[in-house]
Amino acid sequence: MRALLLAFALLAAALAAHPQDDPGARALAVIQAKLKERPNDATLYFFLARVRASQGDAKAATEALAKAAELGDGFLPAKDEGFEKVWGDAAFQELRARMEKKLPRLDYAPVAIELEDNGLIPEGMAYDAPSDSFFVGSIAEHKIVRISPGNDVKDFATGLDSVLGIAVDAPRRVLYAVSTNALTAEGRKNRRNAIVEFETDAHHMKRRVEVPDAVQLNDVAVAPGGRVFTTDSGSGAVYEIRADDSVRTLVPPRALPGANGLAASPDAKTLYVAHNTGIAAVDIDKGTIRQLANDTRENVAAIDGLYQWHGQLIGVQNVTTPGRVVLITLSPAGDRIVKVQTMLSHHHNRLDEPTAGAPTDHGFFLLAATGVAHYDDEGRIDRPDEVPKPTILRVLPNS
Repeated sequence: MRALLLAFALLAAALAAHPQDDPGARALAVIQAKLKERPNDATLYFFLARVRASQGDAKAATEALAKAAELGDGFLPAKDEGFEKVWGDAAFQELRARMEKKLPRLDYAPVAIELEDNGLIPEGMAYDAPSDSFFVGSIAEHKIVRISPGNDVKDFATGLDSVLGIAVDAPRRVLYAVSTNALTAEGRKNRRNAIVEFETDAHHMKRRVEVPDAVQLNDVAVAPGGRVFTTDSGSGAVYEIRADDSVRTLVPPRALPGANGLAASPDAKTLYVAHNTGIAAVDIDKGTIRQLANDTRENVAAIDGLYQWHGQLIGVQNVTTPGRVVLITLSPAGDRIVKVQTMLSHHHNRLDEPTAGAPTDHGFFLLAATGVAHYDDEGRIDRPDEVPKPTILRVLPNS
């Protein structure tokens, strides 16, 4: 979820250990320490630029951003992503213009679905091929809607907490969704984090599995064969939801800060997990973690939705750029990133906080306009007149 990344989930553990410290100063210290370990990490320089910008230091922000641009491609600061205080600085804008000029312009993606309810504030979506239906979750209205052929929209499940990630297990006719109350200050006083399972055809809840150790569950995925996994962005953990309702800690807390989108390999042996600075490959049986080496200059950090696509990965980004969709090609062994292509760039005029998507036989469908940042810490919708209608685009894969 984009809002969590805006809170610098990369630094959550460090900040929690020193709650009395100034968050900006602590964030700065943690990033600088990481840079001593990884001095050529473009993503760390981008986050350093954002911290410096939030402190109002235009010169330092621009210098850090220039270093990110020197080391990597695919970065572009957005005003509402922590750069407001330096947005009017001439040197910063000159550098930003050069960075934007380098980005490919791929803005063709027709609108497939537009929902009328802009109070929905959707974050997750999934597709069910047998019924040719999309499922979209609501943060603000605490429900899941089903969009049937002909764009017939009906409530599928109500009475939940905020719904984030959704995944459909089509062969078994079930849907899984993240239900969490941890997006608000009131909810965090008595956290509820659960994976709820529904019968896809009968709209019947089969079970609700609480994850009591979670800080804030975010996304959910089903591996071939039916095993279910969920990320805890609040702690950096990954859990498996077992058939007997038990919860297995696959990745321990703090191992993958900002753990978000996840996708299983076609052989169901590896779980790819997007986190704040890249993508990790987790051995599903052993729980061992390795960071995917990136042989390209392209930015694969802070991916929100992550999906398996014919042996490749599709990622939806919304923090290190204003929004884009990338196609990630892995090595035959699945341990390296060998190519990153932009499928849809931020130039599309309907992109407004894209978060998730759904691979189908008819292309990749992107939840392109969400209004997620309008949902505030009190559980209200800020500036409701500026919230876009929820929009789904059909993104065609590159040939």
